[in-house]
Amino acid sequence: MMVKVYRSAILTFLCFISLANAQNATFVATVEPDIITTNEQFQVIFTFSGSDVSNLKNFKAPDFSQFVVLSGPNQSTSMQWINGQMSASVSYSYILYARQPGKYKIGPATIEYKGEIYKTNPLEIEITKSAQKQQSKKEKDDSGLDVGDNIFIKASVDKSIARIGEQITVTFKLYTRLSIANYELAKAPTFEGFWSEDFEMPKTPTVTVETINGKQYKVAVIKKTALFATQAGNLKIAPLEIKCAVQIQSKRKGSDWFDSFFNDPFFQQYQTVSLEIKSNPITISVQPLPGNSPSSFTGSVGKFTFSTSVDKKTVSAGDPVTLKLIVSGTGNIRLAKLPKPVLPADFEYYEPKVSEEIQREGGIIRGKKIAEYLLIPRNPGKRVIEPIQFTYFDLDKKDYVTLTSPRFDISVEPGKNLASTGVSITSKEDIRLLGEDIRYLKLSIGELQRKEETSNSHLFYIALFLPPLMFVGSWIYRKRMEKIYGDMPRLLFETAGREANRRLKKARSLLEQGNTKEYHAEIHKALTGYLEHKLGIPKAKFALDEAILRLKANGVSENTIKALRGCIEKVEFMHYASSSDSTSARKELLESAIDVIKGIEESFGKKGKR
Repeated sequence: MMVKVYRSAILTFLCFISLANAQNATFVATVEPDIITTNEQFQVIFTFSGSDVSNLKNFKAPDFSQFVVLSGPNQSTSMQWINGQMSASVSYSYILYARQPGKYKIGPATIEYKGEIYKTNPLEIEITKSAQKQQSKKEKDDSGLDVGDNIFIKASVDKSIARIGEQITVTFKLYTRLSIANYELAKAPTFEGFWSEDFEMPKTPTVTVETINGKQYKVAVIKKTALFATQAGNLKIAPLEIKCAVQIQSKRKGSDWFDSFFNDPFFQQYQTVSLEIKSNPITISVQPLPGNSPSSFTGSVGKFTFSTSVDKKTVSAGDPVTLKLIVSGTGNIRLAKLPKPVLPADFEYYEPKVSEEIQREGGIIRGKKIAEYLLIPRNPGKRVIEPIQFTYFDLDKKDYVTLTSPRFDISVEPGKNLASTGVSITSKEDIRLLGEDIRYLKLSIGELQRKEETSNSHLFYIALFLPPLMFVGSWIYRKRMEKIYGDMPRLLFETAGREANRRLKKARSLLEQGNTKEYHAEIHKALTGYLEHKLGIPKAKFALDEAILRLKANGVSENTIKALRGCIEKVEFMHYASSSDSTSARKELLESAIDVIKGIEESFGKKGKR
């Protein structure tokens, strides 16, 4: 009897508290997790609770300028009915991270409710330096569950020993025995010393079952990447880190029969717990290629074919000829360098148009790279394009293989305008009989009259000096173009800004189409490609820190460099978690990238140098 009274009193007290809370409106701010390290994602949540949330308006967030805003505001609403009384809450969340350690203050957020302004409490957070965290936490929660034994990420590679340029596939799998509500990428892995190509992953991962040490786990592949080493040595693959919300059973603390009764699974409730887990690091032993490489070898590794073609073998002088080079196959196709053809001396040509087609099906990177040269023969005659060689390292044969194109004989016929050759041809059809084919000689000169000197006329001097000046100007321009096209680094330096703007324009088009994944990839290509060309850094050796050092040496402002770093870090994060940002955040990222390119261009323009 006493037990029933005790239970009834408890239930009545809980109902009273719930009703009181439902009638009192509150607006509070919280931060998760409690301990935050640099470059680690954290969440700031502003929650309004009350009996009615339909009249909320004019939410204003505090200033987050000291952080990198990855996403927000993300709004969610929840409602509960207890004993016929409704309680509801609306949450506004932001996903942030800080690059520097230290203590930070987050001011209050405000919201209007039924004509009154509510403010949250200000927050003080401390960002600590990154420290090693154990993936398997031995601390147990209230359920008595060893979390580290029930959820973890395993990184694995298909080979631990490889050669430079050989494909290595790294797979990140999430193993769990818990119920996962959701998960998001906290920190993408870094691949120092590798060129990486991500495989497309389904939006909803396929779940399989694996047994480890007698325990069954649900397993999902969350990331798969092909790596190509660009240097020899022991190279490390950094861990992938995720933040996930898991549901675990809540147990009552106590040892009496009343608590043990309600600890029965029938009465247990679930609570959501936020966890941060990371994969194991991996070390790859990368061996160098043999040292007896031919002079035509430029770093391609795999299995390739090489073909060349010209669109015409008979052409008039001054008309264009297109020479096409195609390398296709499996391997590090994006890093493959196409050979340069040896052309006749009187052929004008421009830097080739290079395009790529990359395929990632079946866990193998394959595709082709195409270079199209526009050639202009200037003089008639027989010309020869000598055979072109392409060399790659064949992993199956463990040797270098050289592929040779055929020789092309080009017949150049006289063009319509042969003034440049000094040849004049007159056909019979061009001869016309004049009215008289014999003119009589005039025996006297007659009277001579002195006319006004034409040398005083301005037109006379213009006609006298303009042609030489035009000739000198065209000669200077031609020499400058020859110097630019003969100096590839200088050409890339001068065209870097235009190429970046072209990519950003394409990114804007992708954004309007709603293609967020390709949108983020295009912005990343625009920024990194711009830095590679502007600073003369090879693609395989590009590192953001090195690029920033060179920008500082060239007088680029700290604000521009800070904005650049923020853009690249944010776009790299969103490449893996594109669903975490909003349309306004994507537009802001695009405008920021445009301002960064403009700022760097202005800095180089003021310096007047590379």
